[in-house]
Amino acid sequence: MALGSRIKICLAFLIAAAALPASAGTVARFQDDGLALYSEAGDTRVLRRSDLTPLLRGKPDWSVTADIAALGKAEGKSWHLVDADCLPPMFERCLLFLAETGRPGIALREYDTRAGGFVPNGFALPPGPTQAIWYDDSRILVAANTGPGSLTSAGVPRLLKLWTRGQPVYAATTILAAPLDARGIKPFFSLSGGGLFHAAEVTTASGDYELYHFGWAQNFRRSQLPADARLLDFFQGRAVAVLGESGWMTASGRYPPGSLVAYPMAPLLGPASQTLPELAYTPPAGFRVVAAKAGRDTLYVHLRGASGDRLVSLRKGAPSWPAANISLPSGGPLELVAASDLADVALVVSGTQFHIVGRGRTRTIAP
Repeated sequence: MALGSRIKICLAFLIAAAALPASAGTVARFQDDGLALYSEAGDTRVLRRSDLTPLLRGKPDWSVTADIAALGKAEGKSWHLVDADCLPPMFERCLLFLAETGRPGIALREYDTRAGGFVPNGFALPPGPTQAIWYDDSRILVAANTGPGSLTSAGVPRLLKLWTRGQPVYAATTILAAPLDARGIKPFFSLSGGGLFHAAEVTTASGDYELYHFGWAQNFRRSQLPADARLLDFFQGRAVAVLGESGWMTASGRYPPGSLVAYPMAPLLGPASQTLPELAYTPPAGFRVVAAKAGRDTLYVHLRGASGDRLVSLRKGAPSWPAANISLPSGGPLELVAASDLADVALVVSGTQFHIVGRGRTRTIAP
């Protein structure tokens, strides 16, 4: 890939939302100056997009990006969208993750929003245990059934591969291999104002987690996190993780179980390969961290406890990170779906209502 193209992609991602894989639930991604949101109503299954300005006014101007029902019908499928990851700066090339009700596996297809169809000779995999994210404009990181030896004894992916468009998937370059008895491997990618970061999480046979960070040169660095900690996001040049039941004993003292911790990425990926963690947030008694999503200046945190769900905003500070509760007009369980690195807002679903939070107020929008 030419250096100029790589720089173009990097600059585009500086104003895009983090491209970490979305969890099961609402499919939505902020795209620099807009929001892409998937919706289903009867036989209608579409991925839509609204510009950011009307969205922040609470009146989104939805337009169809991809008609998932029509795409499936053309191939004799009844697809539902599981996730979508579109490539900046134009967000015209998207990785669509498609599933059929009652059928196992996820199909991967590359979609062109401008042409309104699948990319000829683009990235495509049949239904299987597939995970993939963009690496640059011509390559993706993929963990899938890519041929002999690519799955564990339990049938889940164990190889993380770098796959170039137009190349047979079996010829993709393996950059990280998990043991045959591992429970799986998961790729991460983030490029925002805080920097460009790749990572891979290996779940071992015992259920522990091994987290590896790497850059363009695949210079792998093992995270110092305890084996029961999980990476959640990247925020202002730091990896953000939630600790497990063991907590974490560091040079600065013991960090309590269930806390959010952060550590700068630059020194970890530098020659010394060392970084100093900091305690970002400890939930109140009776609550646990469900998710965290990074905006520009705000880290949005979803808490769950016996008394219900809470949404908290964190700001980077020293020696502590100031926290504030965010009120929502509707109660009950919530889902923290996505956050915008450009607008510093987040999308939250509470019951059947969609809310944009941040920048001083909460806006309820029509999905």
